[in-house]
Amino acid sequence: MYDAGLHPETRTELITPGGRRRFLDFFFRAQGLAVEIEGYAYHGTRESHRRDVTRFNEVLQCPEVRTLLRFTAEDVFHRPAHMIEQIRAALARLRQGDARPSR
Repeated sequence: MYDAGLHPETRTELITPGGRRRFLDFFFRAQGLAVEIEGYAYHGTRESHRRDVTRFNEVLQCPEVRTLLRFTAEDVFHRPAHMIEQIRAALARLRQGDARPSR
């Protein structure tokens, strides 16, 4: 992202409305865009997958977050241009006041 001229905050801590601490991989605070990178190994069990789904739903309840994009590690390493294109498109929508595609 940095090489593409995008400069999000990293490992940003948010507090959910229920009082839970959640950390985002990347956060474009001014636009409210959260970006998460998902590694396949992390979702090795049903329980870890369930926890992750709950976590994302909680993150989307945070007032600072308007949109959440999720990418795989494969996207990062093998399709970075596609990932950057999607981030830029989301940032453009958010600047125009439209966050509908991710909600």
